[in-house]
Amino acid sequence: MADRIGGSTAVLVPLVSRIIPSLLLGSLAGVLADRFDRKWTMVVSDVGRAVVVLWLVLANDLVTIAVISSILEILTMIRQPAREAAVPTLVETEQLVKANSFSAAAAYGTAPIGAATWSGVAALYAVVGAVGPIDRAPDLAFVLDSVTFLVSGAIVATMAIPKPTLADTSGATDRAGRDWAQPLRDMVEGFAFVTRTRTVRRVVFGMAVALFGGSALLPLGQSFASAVLRGGDTGFGVLVTALGVGVGLGMMGVAVFSSDRTRYDLTYALSLGLAGLAIALAAFAQTISGAAGWVLVGGIGTGVAYVTGFTHLHGEVDDTLRGRTFAALFTLVRMAMLASFALAVVVANALDGIFPSPFDSGIRNLFAISGVLILGTGSLLILAIRSALLKPDVPPEVRRSIRDASRAFGLMRGRRGDSGYRD
Repeated sequence: MADRIGGSTAVLVPLVSRIIPSLLLGSLAGVLADRFDRKWTMVVSDVGRAVVVLWLVLANDLVTIAVISSILEILTMIRQPAREAAVPTLVETEQLVKANSFSAAAAYGTAPIGAATWSGVAALYAVVGAVGPIDRAPDLAFVLDSVTFLVSGAIVATMAIPKPTLADTSGATDRAGRDWAQPLRDMVEGFAFVTRTRTVRRVVFGMAVALFGGSALLPLGQSFASAVLRGGDTGFGVLVTALGVGVGLGMMGVAVFSSDRTRYDLTYALSLGLAGLAIALAAFAQTISGAAGWVLVGGIGTGVAYVTGFTHLHGEVDDTLRGRTFAALFTLVRMAMLASFALAVVVANALDGIFPSPFDSGIRNLFAISGVLILGTGSLLILAIRSALLKPDVPPEVRRSIRDASRAFGLMRGRRGDSGYRD
C-alpha cells in the first residue's frame, strides 16, 4: 500500500518504522515479560494489534502508515519475549527442541499460505468491489488479518501459562511501596547477564552477526535473480521457495533427529557455518537452478540454527531473566537488520565492476561477503566451544578448593615419606 501511495522508495517507510521502535524500547519489553503475567501480556498485545491493523483501512498517507507500523511493532515487541519466556514453562525440557521446531514451522511455514490467501482476497475484491470503508483490495486483507489476531488472543486466553518468578528486589521504595528505579535495574541486569554469560553471549551475538550478513540479501535478492542470473520474473520466486523449503527441512530435521545427548550450542555453530558456506557458493552460481540448490542448503543450516539457538537459550536461562534475555536478542537482531538494510545497496554499488570476472558483479560480491561473514561467525563459535570443552569453566571457589586439597594431599604424602625414612 505504501508503494501505491508514494512509489517504490516509500516501501522503506513501514519497514524502517517497524525497526526503530525496537531499538528504543526493546529492553523494556523484556522487563514486562519478566514482571507481568505473560498470558495476559500476549492477549492484550494480540487484541491491540487487531485494532491497529483495522486502522490501516482508513490510512491514506505515509505518515499514518508509519505511525501504525510503529505501534504494531511495539505490541509485537512486547509479545515476543513473553512468548519465548513462556515456552519452557509449558513443556518438559526434553521436548523443548520439538516445541521450538513446530513453533518456527508455524511462523515461517504459513508464509506461502498467507501469500495464497492474499491472491484470493485480491481476486474476491475484484469481483465484489467496494463495501463501505473497504474500497481497496488491501483493506479486505487487513480486515482478515485483524481477525487472525483476535483468534490468536482467544487461543492464548484459554491456556494455563504460569506467572513469571520475580527476582528478589532490594531497592528503595516510596510511601506506597513502589520502587521506580527497579525497571531500570531490571534492564541493566538483563543486558549484563547476556554480556557476561559466555554460553548465552555466543548464541545472542552469533545470531545478531549472522542476521547482519543474511539481511543484506533481502533488498538485493530480486536483482540477483533477474539481473545477475537472468532468471526473469519467476527466478526470485524459485530462490524464495528453495529457501523456505530448506528452512522447513532444517527445522523439522532437528525435531526428528535430536536427542537428549545433542549439543545444541555445537549444532548451532555448525549449522551457522553451513548456512554461510552455502550463501557464499550461491553467490557465484551461474544459473537459477544452481543458486537454488545452494540456497536450499543454506536454508537447512538456517532452520537448524534457529531451532537449536532458541532451544539452547531456553535451557540455559533462568525464568527470572528469560524475558529480558530474549528482548536483548530481538533488539540486537533488529539493530543488525537495520544496519544491513542501510549498507547493502551502498556496498553492492561500491563493489560493482572493480574486480575481474567472476568478481565483477557488486551483488555477487556482497552475497559472497555475507556468506563469509556468517561462515566466520560459525567458525569462531566452534573454536570457542572447543576451547570451553578443553578448558572447563571452573568457578574460582572450586579452583581454590581443588588447590587446597592438592596441597593438603601433597603434605600428607610428604609426611608419610619422611616417616618411612626415619623408620
